Amino acid sequence: MRRAAHAFVLLALAACTTRPLTGPERDFAATVQGPALDAPAVRVTKGALIAGFPSNRKPRPYATCRERIWPRETAPKVRWSVAGFALDQHLYVAERRWRDDFLAGYPGDLPLADAMFLAHELTHVWQWQHRSATGYSAWRAASEHGTDDDPYLFELTPGKPFLAYGYEQQGALVEEFVCCRALDPNAVRTEQLYDLLSPNFPDLARHSAASKVSLPWTGADTHGICRG
Repeated sequence: MRRAAHAFVLLALAACTTRPLTGPERDFAATVQGPALDAPAVRVTKGALIAGFPSNRKPRPYATCRERIWPRETAPKVRWSVAGFALDQHLYVAERRWRDDFLAGYPGDLPLADAMFLAHELTHVWQWQHRSATGYSAWRAASEHGTDDDPYLFELTPGKPFLAYGYEQQGALVEEFVCCRALDPNAVRTEQLYDLLSPNFPDLARHSAASKVSLPWTGADTHGICRG
């Protein structure tokens, strides 16, 4: 049944625009997953079928870098839909989120939201490429979305290894490090995230190579953003 569903998804998306990672995207990924990721094997496809099915979630705590670069969520329920998903070594990206190059201008400029999105999705590819260690499958990752709990929320727990977090939490942790590394590199939280991630990504760069950072929201207060 799973194989049939997998084949159906691949056939449905066969006509969509597909490309490899661009040079800047590979250069950026080298500072995150590094050689632990087989970047040349990755394909990025325009079109994510599940992006057409929005749902509601609770507003997220305004406590992490990945939340504080956006306006605070104040509604009792937040309407959202998936921007992309990974299936094996393929990234499927919703049309509204598609970029011909998520890291255009890098390393001169880091488009932070796009970089974080790509880092998250490439973490899922890494999970699949190392599935003998991670136990990853797309279906197991999808099952994390089957409860009322937000699978992207995490708490840093001293002594808890990276692979003990959920699959979406792992992606969110990588996102958070990319955010903190870019905006608050000397924060204790940034160092904690580096210590958590680096055993799995030995070539993880401690500091961003970007000359400047472009934020998705001009109202973001980045002072001490990773020190809360």
